[in-house]
Amino acid sequence: MTPPAVSIIIPTYNRPELLREALDSVAAQTFRDYEVIVVDDGSTPPIADAVEDHPVRPKIIRQNRQGPGAARNRGIAEAKAEIVAFLDSDDLWMPTKLERFVGALRDNPAVSIFYGPMTPIDASRQEVSGRTKPRHSGRITEALFNSCFVDVPTVVCRKNVLKRAGGFDATLPVCEDYDLWLRVSLTEPFGLIEEPLAKRRLHDDRLSKSTMGRNFAIRAQTLLRFYENNKRSGALSEGTAHPRLARAFFVAGRAALREGDYSQAIDMFRTSRSFRRGALRPLMLQIAASACFRFAGPSPKPELAAAPAPLLDK
Repeated sequence: MTPPAVSIIIPTYNRPELLREALDSVAAQTFRDYEVIVVDDGSTPPIADAVEDHPVRPKIIRQNRQGPGAARNRGIAEAKAEIVAFLDSDDLWMPTKLERFVGALRDNPAVSIFYGPMTPIDASRQEVSGRTKPRHSGRITEALFNSCFVDVPTVVCRKNVLKRAGGFDATLPVCEDYDLWLRVSLTEPFGLIEEPLAKRRLHDDRLSKSTMGRNFAIRAQTLLRFYENNKRSGALSEGTAHPRLARAFFVAGRAALREGDYSQAIDMFRTSRSFRRGALRPLMLQIAASACFRFAGPSPKPELAAAPAPLLDK
């Protein structure tokens, strides 16, 4: 059989009702040459019974709970198409999403990855107003290092781009997408479609909203690892990287302080200070660090695993 033009990869965990809505938005696409791969990342109970009768006829893969990075990697490995598109189980696409993005890839052979903005919506699908991050196209490494503006459910790209970059880092519980887009940006220009063709659902149990102190610490360490792995390549200037790292570790320290994790707060503030050499220390950093020292001693700096090895075909 001829393989489909696009493989749509949807990781999910315990969201059968929202998953059906996501699949409904796939079924409404004007572009029809696709397969749908749903990776059930250890749901309790399994979600197969809730969606296997859906009109898009998803291929459902069940695995033990491993996190979003591992689930997306599994989808990439199972994909039959040379183009992959990502959709999260709690988000939605507009009907022309695939048509526009696949057309852009075909019309621009020098660009292998496209993304775009998302429209935030609430539980009743009403649009939510808010600040929109500036987005960039072309060689975006420095801009992306300064701001995470590539959203997974907007990305449509050639599968081999992700494999060459090593795929998602399955050891990261959050920021696994940010980490991958940074690595991809070292070798690939990014295309940008300005029209919002995806919708992000805002709700309290989103993974990105849980354990904010941990999440900010992981983001800071992810940025630091990327910088240290690539600072000799010239991909990032010290003038760009150091202020961003100082801010990221400061935000992580402030979040840890609010959550009462004084040991982690000290570690984050110290690292932030190390990237502010020659500059005045913020008053808040001095006060926060002094408060922390009253309650806890220093802790070892958390380490991230090495960058993932390239994905291999099955």
